[in-house]
Amino acid sequence: MTTTLTPSLTERQIADYHEDGYLIVRNVLSAKEADELRRIVQQEVMRDAYPSTLKYPQPAKYTVSGNRLATPGLTAIAEHPTVVGTVEAALGQPAHLTAYVAYLRTPGDKGAGAHCDYKRWRPVGSSMNWVFAIIPLTDFDSEYGPFLVSPKSHKLTQVIDKDAHILDLTRPDAKELAPFIDPELKAGDLLVVNEHVWHKAPAGMTTQDRCGIFNKYCAVNAPPAAGYYPYNPAAWDAVSDDAKRLIPVCFDKPITTTRLLIEDTSTQESKFLLHRDREWKLPGGEGWEEEKLVGWDVGARIGSLQELAKTQLDLEVSWMSYIEDVETEEGICRVYGFSDENLNLDALANNGYDWFTESALQQRLGETDAICHTVGIWQQAGVVRGKGKACHQSRQQFE
Repeated sequence: MTTTLTPSLTERQIADYHEDGYLIVRNVLSAKEADELRRIVQQEVMRDAYPSTLKYPQPAKYTVSGNRLATPGLTAIAEHPTVVGTVEAALGQPAHLTAYVAYLRTPGDKGAGAHCDYKRWRPVGSSMNWVFAIIPLTDFDSEYGPFLVSPKSHKLTQVIDKDAHILDLTRPDAKELAPFIDPELKAGDLLVVNEHVWHKAPAGMTTQDRCGIFNKYCAVNAPPAAGYYPYNPAAWDAVSDDAKRLIPVCFDKPITTTRLLIEDTSTQESKFLLHRDREWKLPGGEGWEEEKLVGWDVGARIGSLQELAKTQLDLEVSWMSYIEDVETEEGICRVYGFSDENLNLDALANNGYDWFTESALQQRLGETDAICHTVGIWQQAGVVRGKGKACHQSRQQFE
C-alpha cells in the first residue's frame, strides 16, 4: 500500500498495513536531505564500520549501527516525526528504538536472499511487536538493487496460544510465500515493514554504493525477549528531549552479570526459586556475549544463562524472556524470566535453593527489594513477551 506524506495514518491505512504487512510513505526526505545523509553514512563506513575485517570499498554489506546514532548528522532520522508517527500508528503503541542501523552495499555485493527478521536470539528481532523503518538513501531499483517484499507473508506465522503468559509462535512455511513485489522505493521514501514479512534484496548493477537506513522500533509493551540493545549516554544526549522516550535503556557500565527468575506455575500462586549465599539471590552469575554470532547486535545473555542454569541447577532452560536491567557496583545485571508448570520442585530445592511465593518474598525481603521488583515486572499485566533462545538453538528450532 502507498500513501502520500501525512502526519498520521487513517484507519483504512492501518487496516491495509495489517493486511499486507507493509506500508509506504513517499518523499519523507527531500533529495537534498537523502543525499546529505548518504554522504555521512559513506564517511562513517570509510572511517569505521562493521564488520571491521573488511576494508571499504571491498564488495560487501557494511553496517553503521547502535550508538553511532550520536554521530553528527545521523541522529535526526531516528526521531523524524513522520517516521515515528507512522511507526507508532503501525505498532498501535508508543515505540522504542531497538536498533539504529545504516547499511551500505558496495558494488559487487551479492545482496540478500528471502528471509524474515523475527529472530528469537537477537535484541533487534525478538520482540513480539516490532517493525522496520526503511529509508532508502539511493533508489532501490534494478540499478542499485531493489528491496522486495512478499505481501501478507507475516500471516504465515501465528501465535500458538494467545492467552499464554509468554507467547510462542508457529514456524512459517516458506513454500507458502506469495510472489515478491517491488515497492519501487526511491531515495527519501519510507517503507514500514512488519517483523514477520519475508523480503529479499537482490544485487544491483551499479558501480555506486547502495545505501539506506534500516531502523527497528518495537512497541513499548513488547520488550525484546533477548533484551534491549544497550545505548550509552552519548546516544541519550544526542537525541532531543522529546525523543528520549524512544531510547529503551541507557547506561555507561557494561553488562557483567545475568540472573534468571524461575517461576513454578503448577499451583494457583506462583513460586520463585532463590539461592542463599550470604543473601538471597536469583540463579545466575557472570554472563557473556555470543560475540562471533551476533555481530553488532549485542546485549543478549541467553546462551550464557542457559549454561549457568545447567551448571548450578542441572536444569535445561529451553527459553527465557528479558525482564529488566539492574545496576550494581560491578556493572549491569541483565535479568530474564522462565516459567514452567512441570518443574521438579523437590530436586531444585537443594544446596541453598528454596521456593517462595510472591507474598513470602515480600515478607522475607521487603516489598522494596530488587527481587520483589523483578517479580512485579514479570507479572505486570499488558506486557507482551515472547520466548528468547540462544543463537545456535534458535537457528535450529525456528529460523
